This record gives sequence, C-alpha cells and structure tokens, in this order.
Amino acid sequence: MVDISLPQRSKVGTGKTWAAPLGTKHVRHFHVYRWSPENDANPRLDTYELDMDSCGPMVLDALIRIKNEIDPT
Repeated sequence: MVDISLPQRSKVGTGKTWAAPLGTKHVRHFHVYRWSPENDANPRLDTYELDMDSCGPMVLDALIRIKNEIDPT
C-alpha cells in the first residue's frame, strides 16, 4: 500500500462561513474553493448558506448572489 501525502502548501483548510439569516426555510450550502497566489496562505473552502427562496435555481445565480451581496472578493 502506498502512503501519499500532499505538500504542506497544498493542503486545503477550512475557510469562513457565512450563515443564512435565522428563520430561513430552504437553505443550500455552497462550498467555494478559494486561493490567491499573492499571499502565503494555503487554499481554503469558504461556506456560504443561501436562502433558495430569494435566489434563482441555477448555480450561476447563487454565485452571482454571493459575489454581489455577500462576499465581493
């Protein structure tokens, strides 16, 4: 059996979580891989919770809403 491990700079960490407002009924979680070559941080997975009642049904609708309303970075 082969033991393979990723280089230290390649390990994906846990990022930030943006929670949906309280009382939201149809919540969907989106995990977005984030990495910037300009800084020394490892890649991370940020989690966004969206109310699907106020968002379109497509993944692109959710990504546009995240960019415009929650996290413009």
